[in-house]
Amino acid sequence: MRRAGAVETSIGVFILILLATIASGVYLYGAFSPGGPLRNRSILCLVGSNAPSYLPRDLAPFGREQTFDSRTLSDEIDGKADLYLSSGFVKLTVRRFAKKADAKKWIEVAVYEMRNRADAFSVYSLQKRKDSRPIKLGQAAAYRTEDAVFFTAGAKYFEVTSSARGLMEDMTFVATKIAKAQPRYQEAKTESFFPKKSLDRSSISLHIKDVFSCGGLDHVYTAVYREGGLRVTAFIAKRRDPKEAARIAAAYGKFLLENGGTSVGEIPGAPGSKIYKVFDTYEVVMYKGRFFCGTHEVDKLESAKEVALRVYRNLSGKAP
Repeated sequence: MRRAGAVETSIGVFILILLATIASGVYLYGAFSPGGPLRNRSILCLVGSNAPSYLPRDLAPFGREQTFDSRTLSDEIDGKADLYLSSGFVKLTVRRFAKKADAKKWIEVAVYEMRNRADAFSVYSLQKRKDSRPIKLGQAAAYRTEDAVFFTAGAKYFEVTSSARGLMEDMTFVATKIAKAQPRYQEAKTESFFPKKSLDRSSISLHIKDVFSCGGLDHVYTAVYREGGLRVTAFIAKRRDPKEAARIAAAYGKFLLENGGTSVGEIPGAPGSKIYKVFDTYEVVMYKGRFFCGTHEVDKLESAKEVALRVYRNLSGKAP
């Protein structure tokens, strides 16, 4: 019988090592995937780096932090990437943490870094779930659903989600810790200029571009008021100077007229205001100082005028 040569022996050893490596990789993938069987705390901690300070004691890092830029964002949130990319997206980091006693139960922290505070608030507000419930997280605007917590602070938007029910206490703990650690921002917030009477604060949203289907109309805050059982949408947009605010008001009025609207008067006490009837709804368009404001698609004329005038008066002495 011919004995194996040195070359053949080396090849055989190499193949055995390769097979062992593949088998180890398959085991680790199954162990560390969300549905994997891993329960060992020490191995959990080895997978990620040191646990962040905001983590409760019963959670440990589960996998490494992932980072996505504008080119790879759609790999993580296919179908929603355009909203972020058109709203000043900079970077997304995602990290998962599992229960030490049961790795099938985990929470995930996603941090969207945006260009500025307004962009972060925009994606936060426009993604708000229908079953949302406002919660308090210090300075952060925040809400929760049955299985997640969402909030924004400064130029960042945060999502804390979970793999199963029963993890709300951990998610709230993490969200609170993260929110408190964010820098405090002192600049005036345009959304704060909405008068409080009958305001649904959870409805405040920031629309970045082509607002109300009007090309060129951008960065407009909207909010819903409850007036006698009627929903009234008000809007406010801050511009560079009073001339630009007046120009935007005129351009939007022209847009309404070109799309089936008719001019039906103005509001006494609000110089330059215009009221438009567009099919069966009413629009009030105004400007004051650096602000363009009014009400949008309101079913009743009196309700449209009442809320619009309230918004206009609330800007008195506040518009720099």
